[in-house]
Amino acid sequence: MGWFSRIEWQTFSGMLFGQDKRMDYVQPGTAVWRIHEDELIETAEVEPVVTDPYGIPHVKFKLIFSRTNRFNYEEGTCMLALRIFADHYREQVPAVPI
Repeated sequence: MGWFSRIEWQTFSGMLFGQDKRMDYVQPGTAVWRIHEDELIETAEVEPVVTDPYGIPHVKFKLIFSRTNRFNYEEGTCMLALRIFADHYREQVPAVPI
């Protein structure tokens, strides 16, 4: 790490990459989506949110693609830094009334 101690780096990286209040919706079990211009629906189901050794939070998620009146395609498990994930997936999937 050179001139940064581990604690100093974690504090610094937390300021740069840390979670802010706008990202509070990113919790395990949450489903978020984005709808593309061609009406492709990309849904991300959040699994754990973990922190790497440098203090940067990452989101592990399952990615599913779908179109209306067609089959779904499950891409599998992916991982992105929390801030990048929150930039891509801003809208929670609406709850279905029972």
